[in-house]
Amino acid sequence: MFAITLLQILAMMGIPLIVTTVSSPMNVTEHPSVPTLATSQTWRLELLADGNYQVCSLPEPKDGRDGNGVCFTFAKRGEYVDGYYGFPHSGTYICVQGKAEQNRVRGQGLALSWPGHPWPPITTSQYTWRLDQHLTLQNGYVVRSVREQSGRVNWLRFDEVKLDMDGFHQYPTVKMRSPTQLCDWQTPTEF
Repeated sequence: MFAITLLQILAMMGIPLIVTTVSSPMNVTEHPSVPTLATSQTWRLELLADGNYQVCSLPEPKDGRDGNGVCFTFAKRGEYVDGYYGFPHSGTYICVQGKAEQNRVRGQGLALSWPGHPWPPITTSQYTWRLDQHLTLQNGYVVRSVREQSGRVNWLRFDEVKLDMDGFHQYPTVKMRSPTQLCDWQTPTEF
């Protein structure tokens, strides 16, 4: 299931939400490797070999930054992917897990909302992530709510998550953190 400890929230310092499915997490290595592919070369998510990847909306920066534009860092195993999506070093990430279809991921999701980073009002209708037009969420509802000293922390479930990466650039190496460092899908035992 899903979990995040207060310590993880503080460590993330600004990660406003997490999206994931309820299926078991895949084995994702801490230091991912990527099969070699030039950033200008066309790629298709569903055709990628099993491995760890980073794709971004803009070409790889030459100034040493981890990514350019909005990025999806993920592990692919068969037709399934586990990863997170967001802007590098912005503190804005969404964990995504689902099935690869062309250059899209379809899955279910979970968003984490807390007082410093509240989620907009949830709805059952389709919602496009406010920071870009590549991610849509649908059929949202609260699955867990915990009262903390700083306010209420809510886990929001979405029955449908769609991430469209058409036009994204595959980077030759993964520069961003491993999904296992940001996405924890275990049921909380203590919060």
